Amino acid sequence: MAGKDGLTLGDLYRGLREQFGAGGVPEPEVSARRIAAEASGASAAEVALAPHTPMTARMVAHADAMAARRLAGEPLQYVLGSWGFRRLDLAVDQRALIPRPETELVAGTAIDWLNRTVRRRSITEVRVADLGTGCGAIALSIAHEVPQARVYATDRSADALALAGANLAGLGSAASRVSLHQGDWFDALEGAPVPGLGGGEVAPLRERLDAIVANPPYVADGEVLPAEIDRWEPSVALYAGPEGLSAARTIVRDARAWLAPGGLLVLEIGSDQGPVVEAMASARGYEGVRIEPDLAGLDRVLVAVRPQGEPHARVIDRAVDHLRDSEFVVAPTDTLCGIMARYADTDAVARVCEAKERPRSEPMPILVSGLAQAEELVVLSPAARALAERHWPGGLTLVARRRGGPDPLHGRQTLGVRAPALGWLRWLIDEVGPVTGTSANRHGAETPAQATSAAKDLAIRPGIEGVIDGTALGGIASTVVDVTGSEPVVLRAGAVPAELIEFPEIPDKSGT
Repeated sequence: MAGKDGLTLGDLYRGLREQFGAGGVPEPEVSARRIAAEASGASAAEVALAPHTPMTARMVAHADAMAARRLAGEPLQYVLGSWGFRRLDLAVDQRALIPRPETELVAGTAIDWLNRTVRRRSITEVRVADLGTGCGAIALSIAHEVPQARVYATDRSADALALAGANLAGLGSAASRVSLHQGDWFDALEGAPVPGLGGGEVAPLRERLDAIVANPPYVADGEVLPAEIDRWEPSVALYAGPEGLSAARTIVRDARAWLAPGGLLVLEIGSDQGPVVEAMASARGYEGVRIEPDLAGLDRVLVAVRPQGEPHARVIDRAVDHLRDSEFVVAPTDTLCGIMARYADTDAVARVCEAKERPRSEPMPILVSGLAQAEELVVLSPAARALAERHWPGGLTLVARRRGGPDPLHGRQTLGVRAPALGWLRWLIDEVGPVTGTSANRHGAETPAQATSAAKDLAIRPGIEGVIDGTALGGIASTVVDVTGSEPVVLRAGAVPAELIEFPEIPDKSGT
């Protein structure tokens, strides 16, 4: 093209389109239009509206150079050096992933929630972390569209942060509300302070974030990606372990202690990861957990909230330490105050029996964070599993065959398991593993509603054994159901009405 005299914008576009079509470039018209516009300084619309605009030799040379890169398979966004994301035009290159429409959905979900929160609560600042910011697309969009947002953008890659910094420089006044932090996920935020808490006070950011947003890697190691992605985009931002879930698992786990009560987690996920990530968030004790689809109807975004009115993360951390040290923890639950020990710690469970003056031969229900933990302990048929999915977390205890033979204390072949309704309790259990779910009282005595009173009655001193202070909610005890047979058998009526206890129909996938 460079050698032709009197070349017009229309000629340039048609020549590029023919090259790209012959070269097997996907959507050759789009690449031709965008490159012609970039080379000429025109808009994409002007390529069609003003085709007779004359081209200079310099414009044609620029187009030829970009065309060569595109024909070599380089993504159009990298060839152009910039790409639109929501209301911003961002510099993009191989230091970070290309911003995509599904990530706009992630950013939009957070932006809409933040703006609603600001209006509802009439607050002047919300604090947001964008983990793995890449080119800064999510962080900068939030700062641009939520004037009250102070945004902490993190990335492990210094190169990606340099690119985000270049984009930040073009953001205008909103840039003053964005800071960049290098490190792995929440490690990058350990030294990030919260300014302006009054009198110039500076406090740690932990448990003070109103929202955490991330587009982490979610491709399984070894998965074959299109060459345009595999060859050009940074692999560290794509791959996340054998199942593609290692980054999501870390963020869902740790965000619990960084979010303020009522804070929002928004996470981009792979299109086949919705059920697994949803269960992961539920087991960690989030509420309002849901999966949002993209425009193609594919699972794309995890949305979850840290519940209000629960113990501080440091209280949970102390309880975790007690349990791991073979000690008890007394805590209010969704019914009575309970005394917890790690079920895997047989000696600790035996000491629970002694503290309660309860015969070891009497089985205790075991609290689990969700189905994944339950199925490590007991065997659940597909119908029993579906029953748990319908009523967990909540007031349903399933009695099922214990894996690994009889229980080492009570000697029975079955075990009762339940996922409690309280989110912070599932958070604790998700951290340490299944725990005893028995009432914090001496055998046959009434259980105090206050955790400290229950601990005192059991001769447990706060600080020696763990106590999570508070008052039990006093709800109805769980419904206990035997699911070892072909039909469920209600052993004790309780919170879940008996008429709702039935095995659902499970489709036959054998083809018979």
